[in-house]
Amino acid sequence: MKLLLLALTAAAAMTATGCSSHCGSNCPITTVRITATVNVDLPIRDVAWDGPACPSFPPTCRGDDLNTFCTHLDVPGSSEGICDVKIAFTDRPSMAIRTQFGPATTQGCCGGYPVIGDWLFTIPIESDAGIYGGNGNHDAVSVITDAGDASVTDAGASDAGGDDASSDAATTDAAPDASVD
Repeated sequence: MKLLLLALTAAAAMTATGCSSHCGSNCPITTVRITATVNVDLPIRDVAWDGPACPSFPPTCRGDDLNTFCTHLDVPGSSEGICDVKIAFTDRPSMAIRTQFGPATTQGCCGGYPVIGDWLFTIPIESDAGIYGGNGNHDAVSVITDAGDASVTDAGASDAGGDDASSDAATTDAAPDASVD
């Protein structure tokens, strides 16, 4: 009987703080997703990120691991601030996306740094289309015109200055620097 009572007490304690806990309900979004419009491999040559809120690990494009290997990448905020994601494509100009994260969340047991602005960016499959954020806006997207053949780590939105990427909003018809050394 004592053993049964002990087991019931342990089960009740686990239920009160375990799976039935709602402290993490309705957490703010803390990861930016950059994704293709459909489940096909994106024509990405290189990806880099730069800024105080960027993760300490290198960016990785992921797919469904069955048919595709590069359909999306996630940018979890590692601190408050900005993280510029620079993407070099094989079929269009290189582009940079300015992501921004706020102070660490204090809501319940939620963790991370909430996204400020768009949390979802879409890369169209058509090579003449530019990356866009929620509701189709381009405010956080810039064309990297000086990328040339250099790695995306050498150019991008971080050169724009300030925290407002909208002053350098994308004009997706801009051509990359075609100069050859």
